Amino acid sequence: MTPYPAETELLEHYWKGQRRVEKMAREYAGDFMKADIRKKILDSGVSVCPSICISRKIGVGAIEVGQILGDRLGLKVLDREIIEQISNSAALRSQSIETFDERYPGKIKEFMCVILGDRAFNMTDYARELFYAAFCLAHMEPNIFIGRGIHLMLPRDRVFAVRFVSSEKRRIKRIAASLKINEQKAARVLNQAEEEQMKFFKIVHQKDSAPADEFDLVMNMDYIDDPQAAAEAIDILFKRRFPEVK
Repeated sequence: MTPYPAETELLEHYWKGQRRVEKMAREYAGDFMKADIRKKILDSGVSVCPSICISRKIGVGAIEVGQILGDRLGLKVLDREIIEQISNSAALRSQSIETFDERYPGKIKEFMCVILGDRAFNMTDYARELFYAAFCLAHMEPNIFIGRGIHLMLPRDRVFAVRFVSSEKRRIKRIAASLKINEQKAARVLNQAEEEQMKFFKIVHQKDSAPADEFDLVMNMDYIDDPQAAAEAIDILFKRRFPEVK
C-alpha cells in the first residue's frame, strides 16, 4: 500500500508525539561515557540487570502505561524513538563500543552469540547497533524498554516481557484522538504504522508474529482500559519475579 504524503507526516508525528526525544536520548546515551562501563561489561559476563520489555500493537496505549510504570518504579523509560536515537549515536559507537572492542577484540560479538545463538550471524548492521544499545543500557541499570523487540535481544531470564493488545477499532479511535484527525484517516495511519512494524520485525528478528508464549504477561486493553491498573499489575509481578529490584 502506498501511503499518502499527508499520512506519512501524521505517522511521523504519531511516532514522536510531544516527547523531547533527542534531548532524552543524549541524556541516556551520556551514561555510556562512564569510565567503568567497559569494566562492568567485562566483569559481569553476559548477565544484565532485570528489565521490563513492553511489546505492543500500534495505538494500544503502551507508552502511557510505561511512563506510569517508570514513575512507580523509578526507572528510565526507553521507547522506540529514544532507543533508535541512542543506537544511531556516533558517540555510542566511537566512545564505548569501538573502544571496548579495541581493548577486548570480539568480546561483544561473543556475548551476542551467547544470547542470540545463530541469529547473531544474520543480523543487519542496524540490528547490531540496536543490540549494542540495549545491551549496554541493561548492563548499567534496570530499564523499561518499549518496542523494537528488545525482549528478543536480552537474556530471557533477566527480562519481564509484557505484550499489550487491543481491537483495531479501539486503536483507530485512540490514534484519531491523538492526531486530531477523523477515523478514516486514522485507519490509514494505523495501517501504514503496522506495515512498518511488521517489516522491522521480519528484517531484524526474522519473525512474522508475536506469539503469547514469548511473554510473561499479555494484556488486552479492550478489557483493562485503565493504564494505572495495568501499571500496578506489572509492578507487582515484576517485583515478584525480580525481588532484588527495590
